[in-house]
Amino acid sequence: MTSKEASRVILVVSTKYDPHVDFLIPKLTERHIPFLRFNTEDFPLRSQLTVSFDESGHYRERLSLPNSPDTVGEDIISVWYRRPAPSELPEEFPLAVRMFAEEETRDTIRGFWELLDCLWVNHPDRIRRANMKIHQLKVAGQLGLEIPRTIVTNDPEEANKFIGTLRGPIVVKPLSRGYIDDNDQPGAIYTNLIETKHIEQIHQIKYTPSLFQEYVPKDVELRITVVGNQIFTAEIHSQQKEEARHDWRRDALALEHREHSLPDDIKLKCIQLTKTFGLEFGAIDMILTPDGRYVFLEINPNGQWAWIEELTGLPISEALIGLLVQGNDSNAPSYSSS
Repeated sequence: MTSKEASRVILVVSTKYDPHVDFLIPKLTERHIPFLRFNTEDFPLRSQLTVSFDESGHYRERLSLPNSPDTVGEDIISVWYRRPAPSELPEEFPLAVRMFAEEETRDTIRGFWELLDCLWVNHPDRIRRANMKIHQLKVAGQLGLEIPRTIVTNDPEEANKFIGTLRGPIVVKPLSRGYIDDNDQPGAIYTNLIETKHIEQIHQIKYTPSLFQEYVPKDVELRITVVGNQIFTAEIHSQQKEEARHDWRRDALALEHREHSLPDDIKLKCIQLTKTFGLEFGAIDMILTPDGRYVFLEINPNGQWAWIEELTGLPISEALIGLLVQGNDSNAPSYSSS
């Protein structure tokens, strides 16, 4: 390996509590692939970032992380942007000081991201845009993917009209990440089938918009992981267990998983979907109906995938490593798994 190749570094951006990063890093180490793990909660107390400009506008960045050599921006060939955490600042800070420090820290990191001319998997701006479920449904429909009939509203009258028009089962799901950070009872908000008790409480949506969809019958559910131009599809047999019938996340590891072969036209549309959002990675959820229709539900630009690899053997991590090593350079050196 030349000295130039040795300086090529993958920057892994996340938090110290990220099982997916913990899953991939040993594989990078085994292949002697240089990487840096930037746990964003360590900045600014345990990590240092410096950006300097000369009078002509030329700049240089230097990132100093705990137990790692200093790195300049030009050494970074790719960024795997996972799930960063907020900065950990001293608890004794007054609220106004803490808010100011958090804002300065956030804007510094965001500015640093804009200086990195490399491959992003994925850039945070593109993640934010792709996370919007309303936009997802629009783009998926434009690409020719079938989607469920849907309404997003905070108007109880409109919601009741939608429910009455469909005259069939309906589910309600969160528009955002679907997690409540409650110190007493933190937990996920799953997709739920609308019942009579929910209709009686539908006036409460005036406090927060809700997404209602027609219930789509399921043969199996599909998790389609797109890495660059590669696709890995797993069947999730959610109908095997009652508690997972409406949302497989309730008991994912207990369900049967199998590799699935997508039709070529669906593969193409999945690639087009990720590229439309400017993504190099995406986790797409679909339903395969008993009559053979593929129905798009959503795309998660930072979705989980390690459990899929462990249960099916699909080589998602190998594809991700290959993408990160290549960066924007088609002539980048390859790293053997041996």
